[in-house]
Amino acid sequence: MGQTLVEKIVSRQAGRPVHAGDLIGRLPITKLFFNDVIGPPAIKGLANLFGETFKRHGKPVQVFDRRRIFFLPDHSVPALSVEVAEGVDLMEAFGREQGVKVYREGDGIEHVVLIEGGHIVPWDIVLGTDSHTCTNGAMGALAFGVGTTEGVYALTTGHLYDFVVPETIRFELTGTFGKGVYSKDLILYVIGKMGAGGCSRRVAEFVGDGVRRMSMDARTTICNMAVEMSGRTGIMPYDETLGAYLKGRAQWPVEPIESDPDARYADRMTVDLSSLEPMISFPHKPANATPVSRVEEMIARSQAQPTPDFPAVTSDRITDAFLGACTNARYEDLVEAAKVMRGHKVHPDVSFVVIPASRKVYERAMDEGILQVFVKAGANVESSNCGPCFGSHMGVLSRNAQMISSSNRNYQGRMGSREARIFLASPATVTASAIEGRLADPRKYL
Repeated sequence: MGQTLVEKIVSRQAGRPVHAGDLIGRLPITKLFFNDVIGPPAIKGLANLFGETFKRHGKPVQVFDRRRIFFLPDHSVPALSVEVAEGVDLMEAFGREQGVKVYREGDGIEHVVLIEGGHIVPWDIVLGTDSHTCTNGAMGALAFGVGTTEGVYALTTGHLYDFVVPETIRFELTGTFGKGVYSKDLILYVIGKMGAGGCSRRVAEFVGDGVRRMSMDARTTICNMAVEMSGRTGIMPYDETLGAYLKGRAQWPVEPIESDPDARYADRMTVDLSSLEPMISFPHKPANATPVSRVEEMIARSQAQPTPDFPAVTSDRITDAFLGACTNARYEDLVEAAKVMRGHKVHPDVSFVVIPASRKVYERAMDEGILQVFVKAGANVESSNCGPCFGSHMGVLSRNAQMISSSNRNYQGRMGSREARIFLASPATVTASAIEGRLADPRKYL
């Protein structure tokens, strides 16, 4: 029987053929990374859990392979508190002691920086202490988030324990996007169709001509949001575009990977990209997705049939807009948003925050005059970090706020007050809405 992408990757690392449902007692991993939220407690946990064991053997506490481990302060930097600052200090000290790579504050968001740096390649098994580690699936890797305990064990052993090979749902993408429609619109559409739990514990494998026509920036957006339909991760096969991206960039050998023609899937779904229009997800779930042409209908429905996950929305007016996060703040995202913004101003009633996803993206956008477009329009452009995505800093929402965001989650209280309303959309739709002060269709600006 043929194998899916995930089955192939796990088989190689496990040293035997496996299929969905098989249990792997000790699964070797190839890459591991921590951020400033989980990194400091993981470092402390390593000493607490394994310190005595290493001491009995006359050895210092050590990691499994310093070349494969990364620490990236990205969530709350520049440090928003003494606690965060001391956590970053701890990460830097640990990096010096163990010889592992610790990125600088402002280098960017973990799920963007490691891909940019060529650290993630096809056939990798990547663990990260963040749920959106699945972004790395666009590289032909099996990548997913873990908690502190699993992260600590992997840090010193290089293994993930008791791993059950997940089933896979195959998403076949055909056609091409129309004007003003992007990969963010696609994944919001898919999540809306599947529902919040529609891919529960399964892998979302995206294939087809539609994928092959996409840039790497577009692909990462899709894999990034696989978890928003409860998927274990998202993944895509190797192709010429990925190969070209990794050429001269990859820090590890690159080997193609694709699923077998006779691989067994738990389910299948086909999406014609040409049939899509700009999408907006209503509070408080990404699955509350609707085409921009049906916003008024969605507002009326929220008022007539409100639920805890779909609260009443009284107006299409917005107070805040955010272009950033690991989902949609790469170079191409800023380019498309700037096309919309050029020649316009941010609405006087809107606070528009723009945060490029990495220092490299920031520098390129600055050199090409893209950031100048936003600054002159009245936006606040900040250094590379996660920003207000998880309600920590740089644009936390008040109880009266309605924000449209290019990020991946709009849960209640996610970005500030629990009374705030958050809408999700593509960078182009976010920018059009920032101009008009209301949920807007970007196509009129393109």
